[in-house]
Amino acid sequence: MMRILGPVLTAHYLAAFTALGLPIFMPRVLAELAPGAPDWLVGVLYVLPTICTALTASAWGRFSDTYGRKLSLMRAQVGLVIGFVLAGTAPNLAVFVLGLIVQGTCGGSMAAANAYLSTQSQGATLSRSLDWTQFSARLAMVSAPPLLGLVTGAGQTLQLYLYLAALPALALAITWWLPTDTIAAKPKASAGQVPVAFADDRRELFGLYGVQFLFCFAMVVTFPYFIPYSERLGVGNDSMAGLLYSLPHLVYLLAMPWLRSRQTPSQRRLFGGLFLLALACAAHGVLHSAAWLAPVRVLYGAGMLLAFSGINRALSECASGRPAGRLFGTFDACGKWAGALAGVCAGALVHRYGLSMPFFVAAAVSALALSLAVYTFRFQTQRQRHVATNDA
Repeated sequence: MMRILGPVLTAHYLAAFTALGLPIFMPRVLAELAPGAPDWLVGVLYVLPTICTALTASAWGRFSDTYGRKLSLMRAQVGLVIGFVLAGTAPNLAVFVLGLIVQGTCGGSMAAANAYLSTQSQGATLSRSLDWTQFSARLAMVSAPPLLGLVTGAGQTLQLYLYLAALPALALAITWWLPTDTIAAKPKASAGQVPVAFADDRRELFGLYGVQFLFCFAMVVTFPYFIPYSERLGVGNDSMAGLLYSLPHLVYLLAMPWLRSRQTPSQRRLFGGLFLLALACAAHGVLHSAAWLAPVRVLYGAGMLLAFSGINRALSECASGRPAGRLFGTFDACGKWAGALAGVCAGALVHRYGLSMPFFVAAAVSALALSLAVYTFRFQTQRQRHVATNDA
């Protein structure tokens, strides 16, 4: 499995580096292409690829189940190459927008990578693999902004899209040498028979989709205005504000290798993570100085780590016997829609109620996600007990 996981994670990191690192420099790109454009256009361009990915994730999932997960992963990487080349060579704003649309519509590399990994492993091994793909995404989010910031300071931010198109192209070359997955024939159901995997697990799967949506919303709604929020608390140095912003992701990178070796139920991890996230978000909202900001960010990172790990374990349990492409595509779409909605809501909340309000909303949404998770796993436990009783 490690011979498979290493190349998949490397390819995913290369693809995510540009996709996650460059959007925060969107104001500079817009200043190059359309100096007189309104400020709100930055937010629209920021979420445009995410919305396009959310709209097409389920369709690409069905494509993956029909034509192969490796082919779908390569398709996502080709889409990123084309999108970045279009954006990097754009002579005007319209072509740049087209590049972002292609990037989002043909992207979805994480869902494609997870679907491919599900063909190579199941159960606990798949859960650990999903933790590692999330690790590569966090690593890209932590490493890309400062490294790209060194280059954008010299100007020509737009051309970076063109130069960095080489990264998903390299990812495509790595993926080319991976083993091709086998497409299993769909079993024919008897007349009037509902597939067991769908009939028995539908409620917990839909509950997991809901938890994913609420969890992603709670995280993303706190992202867009963190820098001005930290400045209000007295953090006057941009590099320190950036470090505090990245601190939860650093917690994930440092603690995930240790956590993955611990044998704890997915329910306990998910419940604990959502509780800590709600507590950390509420603590952000009541802070009046930067003195406690770093410990609160570490608490936020611990909650994020546990919640991600619990969700990944629960998802790997649901993946057995299901069309992996459709499952991971829909799951990814839930997160993308949540992120797009959270970005819009963050702006409205800050405009009307101030910089602390997104954190209070995130705390409430995290608590709602915890309630839904408790209900979902309660149903799962009851069903397992019922099956055990019948078997006895």
